[in-house]
Amino acid sequence: MKTCIYCGFDKEDDDFSDEHIWPDALGGDHLSPFWRTDDVCRSCNTLSGVFVDGAFIKSWAGAAERAIGSHEHLAVNSPESAVLPLNYIGKIPNAAINNGEVAEFWIGPCGAHIVHIRPEDNDEAWKTYAGGDPRRSRKRSAGRVYMALTSNVPFWIVVSLASFNAHFRRADRFVTNMAAPPGADFKNPDRTNPEQANDMALMDTIRSAGQTGEFIHTQHVVSLDLGGRLLSKLGLAIGYKLFGGRFFDIEYAKILRAGFREANPEKRRTIPVKGTGFLQQESLGGAEAVMKWPGAWVLLLKVVGAALVLTVITPSSRTMSVVICEDSKLLAELDPAYTDGQTWLTIPSLGEAAGPIPLPSYLGHQTNSYPLAELVALASKRINPDTLPPCMQQTEE
Repeated sequence: MKTCIYCGFDKEDDDFSDEHIWPDALGGDHLSPFWRTDDVCRSCNTLSGVFVDGAFIKSWAGAAERAIGSHEHLAVNSPESAVLPLNYIGKIPNAAINNGEVAEFWIGPCGAHIVHIRPEDNDEAWKTYAGGDPRRSRKRSAGRVYMALTSNVPFWIVVSLASFNAHFRRADRFVTNMAAPPGADFKNPDRTNPEQANDMALMDTIRSAGQTGEFIHTQHVVSLDLGGRLLSKLGLAIGYKLFGGRFFDIEYAKILRAGFREANPEKRRTIPVKGTGFLQQESLGGAEAVMKWPGAWVLLLKVVGAALVLTVITPSSRTMSVVICEDSKLLAELDPAYTDGQTWLTIPSLGEAAGPIPLPSYLGHQTNSYPLAELVALASKRINPDTLPPCMQQTEE
């Protein structure tokens, strides 16, 4: 028997599975073993992936953060594998589509126009999720998605198609202004099909607005405690990794567990987890601008005053934080390395990570005082986005 660190229940050993403490979709698979655990039961692992990690990853802000800096790690010589995250713009209100469906607007590489038409979610839990319920696994229930390419450059056409296919794997995919070659992963819309003809009327409106510069009105819902539930989970798991089972004896660990498990946003906001979510921006006195890394999520564990704190610096250099432990007895036993701070960074678009790196060493590298070989090697894999092909090339008249 083992005890699940997320729910606190004793379960059979075969009821446990590998859990990414830092979400895989944000580069967790590339971090050191510190950021993984096999002490989470399957039920909590699923809950975490769908409702906790997913609530942030699938949010409007999460989608935007994942796209930032991704151009700096493009595989220029193999555009077919150069998948870029898409930018979620929001739902298109009053779209003339089938009853019970919603239309969502996305922007792809070089501004490609993408409209995803899918079944509407009746459960309020999915209103903040870009793309709706992420458990929708059957192709028929994943809807229809249309893309209008906005580049005539072969490189960007290939990247756009690769990104489009990767993002909407389970939907019926249509490209509206490029002939589908034999064996393509997409189809061309058929205007003799009533449903597709109706969808194309919406796409025509979107394309016309894009060509004339007309504003396309969209709506999206953002949770007021965006990232809060994820931070509670991180605090709970990191506390266990550093202090073992004794961590769960302190009262604050119970608060973190409650913050992780409470599904109701209103009730969750009454739970006194200490920290700042994505929308409660807290400055690090300018240090976030020094610590950020293009396309990376930077994770800092450091004793601040009388507390151990995790600070997350997003690709856009926003910050989120959570207090992990304030118990003086546990902190007295903590590795002294956390007094100065330990840093990790992970770059999802590159598929690589670095750390742990002592904070003073990381800052020394970032200020060009003491270059670190590990980070020099990582930086060498960036490209200059200015060297990428332009989105449009002039055609001879």
